[in-house]
Amino acid sequence: MTGLLLKDFLNLKRHSKVYLILMIFYFILGIASKDFAMFGSMITVFAAIMPITSMAYDEKNNWDRYALTMPISRKDLVLSRYIFGMIFLCAAFIITLVINLVLGGSSIFEVIMTNLGIFALGIIIMSVIFPVIFKFGVEKGRIFMMMVLLAPTAAMVVLSKLGFTLQDEKSAKAFIYFLPVIGIAAFAASVLISVSIYGKKEF
Repeated sequence: MTGLLLKDFLNLKRHSKVYLILMIFYFILGIASKDFAMFGSMITVFAAIMPITSMAYDEKNNWDRYALTMPISRKDLVLSRYIFGMIFLCAAFIITLVINLVLGGSSIFEVIMTNLGIFALGIIIMSVIFPVIFKFGVEKGRIFMMMVLLAPTAAMVVLSKLGFTLQDEKSAKAFIYFLPVIGIAAFAASVLISVSIYGKKEF
């Protein structure tokens, strides 16, 4: 498992500067606007989809076909991708939490719960996309990924046009605070589905 994770980190090494520049950009944007919600949201999204970049390299080089000739189970290959994604999501959570605690103006409880909600949203995004990628491959998965990322924004625009809004700020916070429960359930279901799909997949 450690070797699989190391391989994924090496795959992303060439893109590390790009991700760092994007993080710095959104951090500066957060300082300028005195609101780090966008910073936290964007690096969480980057963290959730980062494993897909590594999976794209694997698919291009037929890594899975080669890996299955070694004493590595299909379940371990699937779990390594989820663990890899969780490593980045946890890192994004810690970074955004520290920045919001130090530079934000909200209470500690509110900062922690809001960041947990964003963290859970990243887990949900990853949990929805991964089974599709294991089933159809990275290229088709990218199209689905864009649909998933754009869906919340599109839904809010449509609802606002129809006159639907959240009743109050308390309702919005309650929804965000409930996201970790949804995230845990989505992650568990996603792992089971992906293991089942990959177990039947032919290379």
